[in-house]
Amino acid sequence: METQEKTTLLAHFEVGWWIAHHRKDKQMLVENMTQLYCLQFSINPELARKAVMLRVDATVWHDKAEECEDNGNQQQADSYWNKAEDCLRQHFEILEG
Repeated sequence: METQEKTTLLAHFEVGWWIAHHRKDKQMLVENMTQLYCLQFSINPELARKAVMLRVDATVWHDKAEECEDNGNQQQADSYWNKAEDCLRQHFEILEG
């Protein structure tokens, strides 16, 4: 694949997941991020999807942690931050191969 074609597709999939996030369309978000990761990191769709789902899970823990911190429950927030970090560690292990 030519560089220009690759960069055009990378931009398309990146904006695609942004749009999906804004629209709260999880399926579209996962599909676009999976395509992005396949192309960007040269990994197969199964691994890319696994990495994407770990990132999605980390985001859920992130949101819960922020809510707990906002409500003054730092102990629970720290637990959720740790879960988010664990998901992201696994996510980056996949991407780093």
